[in-house]
This record gives sequence, structure tokens and C-alpha cells, in this order.
Amino acid sequence: MRAGVLGMNVAELAPPNEEHVSEMDLLIGPLLERNGGYGYDTFTLAEGLRSSFRYRRVEEARYDQRALIAEAERDPRCIIRMCETLSEFNEAIEAVRRGAVDPSNRGEER
Repeated sequence: MRAGVLGMNVAELAPPNEEHVSEMDLLIGPLLERNGGYGYDTFTLAEGLRSSFRYRRVEEARYDQRALIAEAERDPRCIIRMCETLSEFNEAIEAVRRGAVDPSNRGEER
């Protein structure tokens, strides 16, 4: 049976345009020791706060963190901010939630 015969129209994919593509702030927290291992947290408005896998060695956690950064750098819509302290990370999360932008990190203001 062909689509459209019984009123079932197949939606076509709309070509991407700049109006529908938005930038995404990716905040990456510092490496932390927790629960007998090492890990870090990330935050985006879309996914919220997420914790990385817990690694036994700090070098493994650092490698994972660098791999995440390298992957995110390939996406031109992704704005990465690496936080060196937990307090900096928490402040950055609140700033993103409020819609505030730190011009020193992104070169623009809202």
C-alpha cells in the first residue's frame, strides 16, 4: 500500500537552516575523587547534570575527559567550557540556567 492512499502522508525531512540550529553550552567539571574512584560531571541545558563513569585511576578519567572534549570540538554548535574547580563549575551551571554569558569565555553577551 502506498503512503497517502488512506490519508497517511509521509513527512519529509526539512533541510536544516540556521533558524533551527542553536548553540549548546557544554560545561565540563574538574576531575574529582569519589566513591573510591575518579570522575567528572558535565552539564548541558538539554541533558542536565551528568556524571562520568567512575574510573579506578585518575589517568583513565583524564583520558575520558579529553576524549569527550575532542568529540565536542568537532561539533561547531557546541561551546565547551572546562571548569578547573567545583565552585567554578557550579557557578557556570547557574549562569547557563539564567541565560547569562561570561564574555571572557565566549566573546559575546546576551
